[in-house]
Amino acid sequence: MIISKKRLFNTLLLIVITYTQLLGQSNLTREIILGEQKQQPVGHLLESISNKQNFSFAYNNKVIPADSLVAVSGYKGTLLSLLEKVLGENFEFKEVPGYVVLRYAPRKLFIIAEASKFEGSQTLIKGFVRDVHNERPVAQASVYEKNLLLSTLTDDHGYFELKLKDHTGATLLTASKESYRDTSINLLQDVIINHKRSAKRYRYYPDNTAGNNVEHSRFARTFISSKQLLQGLNVGNFFASSPYQVSLVPRLSTQGFYNSQVVDHISLNIIGGYTAGIDGFELGGLFNINRKNMRFFQAASIFNFVGGNARGVQIAGLYNRVLGTGTGVQFALLGNNTNQFKGGFQFGILANKSDQFTGGLQLAALANMNQKSNGVQAAGLLNSAVSSKGFVIAGLINTARDSSTVQLSGLMNKSANVSLLQLGTLNFAKKVQGIQVGFLNRADSSDYPVGIINLIRKGEKNISLSIDQSFFTHIDFRSGGRVLYGLIGLGYQKDFQEEQFALNVGIGAHIINHEKFFLNEEFVTSFFSSSGDKRLQIMSIKLLPGYDLGKHWSLFAGPAINLASTEQGIALKTNGWIWKRSSNNGDFKTLYGGITGGIMYKF
Repeated sequence: MIISKKRLFNTLLLIVITYTQLLGQSNLTREIILGEQKQQPVGHLLESISNKQNFSFAYNNKVIPADSLVAVSGYKGTLLSLLEKVLGENFEFKEVPGYVVLRYAPRKLFIIAEASKFEGSQTLIKGFVRDVHNERPVAQASVYEKNLLLSTLTDDHGYFELKLKDHTGATLLTASKESYRDTSINLLQDVIINHKRSAKRYRYYPDNTAGNNVEHSRFARTFISSKQLLQGLNVGNFFASSPYQVSLVPRLSTQGFYNSQVVDHISLNIIGGYTAGIDGFELGGLFNINRKNMRFFQAASIFNFVGGNARGVQIAGLYNRVLGTGTGVQFALLGNNTNQFKGGFQFGILANKSDQFTGGLQLAALANMNQKSNGVQAAGLLNSAVSSKGFVIAGLINTARDSSTVQLSGLMNKSANVSLLQLGTLNFAKKVQGIQVGFLNRADSSDYPVGIINLIRKGEKNISLSIDQSFFTHIDFRSGGRVLYGLIGLGYQKDFQEEQFALNVGIGAHIINHEKFFLNEEFVTSFFSSSGDKRLQIMSIKLLPGYDLGKHWSLFAGPAINLASTEQGIALKTNGWIWKRSSNNGDFKTLYGGITGGIMYKF
């Protein structure tokens, strides 16, 4: 039997390629030694092995029985043999830089293929993919040449075709399909010694990294063909890098059917594109969809959808969606939806949404909605979060189910716990360690509520009946916490000429709160009106010592400093010690001293 030099060279080349691949499996073929391992979850055993090596295990938690218990009496041998012993023969093990990939693949397939020249320099590769067990056709299997960035799917008969342009040398075909082990074959053609093929760079993304769910998003699937989705599921998380790509729609691009497995530096999509990721610049006429990460710049007139992390600038006419972590600047007229946003600026005309917002500024004309936030949030209508540790301001409402640091709103703030400040018309909380400022404050515990009405469950509430030096009778309601409280009440006086009414509002502080004796200080403003249509305002600072008669009843009396203001020309009848009178800009002012005393009922 005579073997030609050409055939001998091709055979030796195949042996070299195969041997090189075997040598590359250094982690799988490395000898490891394990002492006795008591019963423990498979996941813990894998973690303990990887901690002693220079790689990590990558696997799908839903497929690999990571919670199943296993015990090893002692082992010395290769990692590959140990994995086969622990997981069984239905699993496939691959090695890529930094990872050993565990994949459930109980079935096997094989490829039948041939290459032939047609139309000058083009090569046509056609063949079949079949099941090893029953030799039936395997439909919807991905067949690809990763160095040339070409791929296709088999039809219902397992048939496929690939066209190669200006290609010489060996062609490495790989077939992938869910639940099957990957299978590769070399097709050897005439070898040209000076032929140069640009080396492709590949990267592996483990299944447990963020953003592995573009194929499971209903929104993204609307714009991706079913064949492209199958391609991503079959080939999995092995991606190549390319300097550029141009596409009309996701299915029609310069990278053909392999675009979902390629990370590009420049991507131009006339209508829309679907790539593995962007490491540079991407521009879409209508939309951009990335299976994994985006870095540096991305813009589209309608939406950007990133399955991994986005780092840089994202601009969309309507909507930005990031399934992983966003960092940098996001701008969209409709809104931004990011799983985690860590540092930067988010601006949405309508709304922004994030599971975790950490650092930076989130600005929306309508609403910001986060699970956890720690930054600055500003919204025209609503800020909503489970936990908010930053600075939050809203035109109407701020709400946090767990805790918040600072809440500022035009109408209402609501949070379980407040550590620093709530400022709004209505404030609701359970535990307040800081200050509540508003007309109505509601809390289980709050020492420093600053409001007219403070409904503090562990605080104090009372109603008092008192009389001052002008013989005005007042009924006041006081409510608050351990230190500060609010006051609102009514006053009435009738003399021989007319009736006078007063509305009292103010705040007070418990200076001394002994078992029997107390001392309060109050700042109260009283607005008076009379049947003679006269207007009068008195601001008072009162020092009110008191004595508890029992659990509910108390007596109090003390001095007051008063400043009365009325329109010039209106007679002011003041009882007390007048210290100064003045007239300025049409107002008549009187500074005088007085006294207030009464009885109080606490509840």
